[in-house]
Amino acid sequence: MANPGLTCRCPYDDIDAVMKDIMGKTVLITGAGMGMGRLFALKFARASCKLVLVDINKQALDKTASEIPADIHTYICDISDKGQIHDLVEKVHKDAGSVDIIVNNAGVLYGCPFLKCPDELIARTIDVNVKGTLLVTRAFLPDLISKKRGHIINMASASSLTGVPDLAAYATSKHAVAGFSESLRLEMKKYGFRNIGITLVYPHFVDTGMVKGVRSSVLLQPEAVVNDTFNAMVKDKLFVYMPWWLMFIPLLLYILPTDLGDWILFKAGVSRTMEEWVGHGQK
Repeated sequence: MANPGLTCRCPYDDIDAVMKDIMGKTVLITGAGMGMGRLFALKFARASCKLVLVDINKQALDKTASEIPADIHTYICDISDKGQIHDLVEKVHKDAGSVDIIVNNAGVLYGCPFLKCPDELIARTIDVNVKGTLLVTRAFLPDLISKKRGHIINMASASSLTGVPDLAAYATSKHAVAGFSESLRLEMKKYGFRNIGITLVYPHFVDTGMVKGVRSSVLLQPEAVVNDTFNAMVKDKLFVYMPWWLMFIPLLLYILPTDLGDWILFKAGVSRTMEEWVGHGQK
């Protein structure tokens, strides 16, 4: 069963009720080859959107594309590479026109004690999760500004709200995504682009291959996260917390003595979360 998050449940799950608002819009989705990226593609396809799907994995991207009988364009791109992003913008504008909605879904996760985490994995985490999100947004934000409307979905994490042992690089990257989203939201408002919305998603662990092996009592279904995020975007909601009680974590950690807050987190199993992580067979 889906967790409602901070966003109230959309009173309709029937896509027809909101289709008129986004029908025909061009949606760019990164990391569209698998996991939630694939589900986002299917969701927006059902809303009769034009899809621009981006992934570094051609085989996975082709598989997603084969499932969607819709107006679709696919591109192989390393979103952390500025040169490839420049080429991507030119190709997308030539093939699909300007973009209306950006879904910054692509991400990587590596679980290991910080001192044992290889330099290349730390760099890759920051490159994809942070640099990639900023580069893609910066490349296509002018499309939204030119229309004076549009929407950006950024995937943060429960680890954006508190630290997680053996997950330092990932938590760092997701804190950065949250800070970027808040700053950009205020910047759009400052310069008069109030119809460019941002939805920032804080999910707990989502049951995809990326988190295989994690020890957690909360494991969200990716379909629920995608559905709640989609509904939040349609309703122009800023935050999605899944489960909803994640919104209270920063407040509790601020109010409680540090040792007590740490004790609660450890009792909840945070210290053991990544001990058996294997991800996509990477351990």
